[in-house]
Amino acid sequence: MISLRNLKKQFGAIVAVEDLSLEIAPGEIFGLLGPNGAGKTTTVNLAIGVLTPDSGTVNLAALGPPSSSRVRAKIGVAPQALALYENLSGEENLRFFGRLQGLGGRTLADRVAWSLEFVELGDRRRDRVKTYSGGMKRRLTLARSLVNDPEVIFMDEPTTGLDPQARHLIWERMKTL
Repeated sequence: MISLRNLKKQFGAIVAVEDLSLEIAPGEIFGLLGPNGAGKTTTVNLAIGVLTPDSGTVNLAALGPPSSSRVRAKIGVAPQALALYENLSGEENLRFFGRLQGLGGRTLADRVAWSLEFVELGDRRRDRVKTYSGGMKRRLTLARSLVNDPEVIFMDEPTTGLDPQARHLIWERMKTL
């Protein structure tokens, strides 16, 4: 479960998040909707530990706050910005990010292969990311969020810039998870 309690985050005079409380049950798909500047990305960044709340608490999967490395190891993140290494292949990107999550050996190889197949990029696994379309990069970003077999996945605008077919694939994959 994800539990956010009385979160507040302010940047100077700008209050990005104020007194936000919510609980998300295991297996639930939850979306934050609102206009630009409403605090959605700030909320995600608070939930994954990139930002520290000015007040309030974040607890993930009953493990504790995302500031704990033990908790962060259970999180998958597909950020809004595509953060991939263009000169590496899709497979090399996933191996790199998997190693950052502490994976190695057979486990890493299996998770990389599974993640690429899951997002239907197995046939392009050895191609450099700079040759991928925008939709393929977005799918690789989803694969990146799954490589460590997380208990909790955060996606910030996961279908931005996708055509209807690619958007449908992402939503179907999320339902499968």
